[in-house]
Amino acid sequence: MAENDLKQLQKELKFKKLQLNSIYELSSAIHSSFDIDHVMRIFFSSLMAPLGISRTFFFDRTQAIFRKRGFVLSEEESLLIKKNAMRALVGSASLEVENLPPLQEKLKTLLLAKGIYYLLNISENKRKVIVLGLGRKFNRRALEQEDCEFAYILSRFMLIELDNIHYLAQIFEKKKLEHEMKIARDIQLSLLPQGLPQLKNYDISVIYETIREVGGDYYDFFKKKKNIQPLVLADVEGKGLSAALLAASCQAIFHSLNELYLFKPAKVVGKANAMIHEITNGSRFITLFWMLLDDETPALTYVNAGHNQPYLISGSKVIQLSEGGFLIGFSAASAYKQHTVFLHSGDIVCVFTDGVFEVQNPVGKEFGEKAMVEYIQQNSRQTAAELSNGLYRKIKNFANNTDFHDDFTILIVKVR
Repeated sequence: MAENDLKQLQKELKFKKLQLNSIYELSSAIHSSFDIDHVMRIFFSSLMAPLGISRTFFFDRTQAIFRKRGFVLSEEESLLIKKNAMRALVGSASLEVENLPPLQEKLKTLLLAKGIYYLLNISENKRKVIVLGLGRKFNRRALEQEDCEFAYILSRFMLIELDNIHYLAQIFEKKKLEHEMKIARDIQLSLLPQGLPQLKNYDISVIYETIREVGGDYYDFFKKKKNIQPLVLADVEGKGLSAALLAASCQAIFHSLNELYLFKPAKVVGKANAMIHEITNGSRFITLFWMLLDDETPALTYVNAGHNQPYLISGSKVIQLSEGGFLIGFSAASAYKQHTVFLHSGDIVCVFTDGVFEVQNPVGKEFGEKAMVEYIQQNSRQTAAELSNGLYRKIKNFANNTDFHDDFTILIVKVR
């Protein structure tokens, strides 16, 4: 390799490390403060240094947050941006200020005068616009796609944490003396999906139970796009508040990466692994099962990152879904592959954490995976909810008042 090429590669690697460190520093700062101004200061610092820019602004009308860095605005100028920036970005993920249409000439003139050359919509909701304005780099070079991706990921992480702050503010108003762990549980539950995906070819059910106020199990349903429904179930190493905080951080990463690489689950998991390894310095691990359900032609595309192998049960045929790679966070260089299986009416996919089959009875015997599969086969005509609830009752009866030793999550997907 030529010396110049080697120097360029070293420079790119250094830049990547700076970006990941920025995400880690933002995470650490946010978890230690529930003050919006403090969070925004850390966010701007974490964003501007890696990108090499000196001017930026953030505007979320829903939460009435407008913050800027690197330039001065009069009250009239601030009002102009607030009134027009969102309208300019409707229907666009990003645009260059110089390309604003004639109807936005006043906004264009103002932004360029203040050194803002790019507008990004960092909202996950297509019907909502949250604006991030960015200036040029110190060296006057244009921002590249990789720069925008980094800004988007960091912003999505920050937005989720701002939502948490907003939620906490409501809790504190009602119960200012609430116990810390009770609040943590409320936050964690608020991060979980509030409903099940409504799909034409699938019936879905979930049972989620933690052994403490908060836990390390995590599941999520992402936004359906082009008949593809992404789902994830993960188990964070450890229990209690520390595991729950890492799970919350992972949620922000997963949501951001899913938006960028929706139809490439192996790429999503690979990039998530690198980020989480950087955040935890390889000291914490996560098992994960990521899947995409095709709601047009029933099929399942999945990546299993060191998770307990889910079961695909089709009559008497039982398949374990094992393709993927190593658990997340152990090595930054871990590689992942995805696999697709076609599904048929009546097929059942059972995804679970180890707290399910490791439930013990009073004499110390585990319930086991075999008993899970047998129960599903014997009751395969039932709905997904009937299957999950029935399996839960069977395991509870087996435990015979013995406490569960780990968080307990079952996800059942049945093909209609």
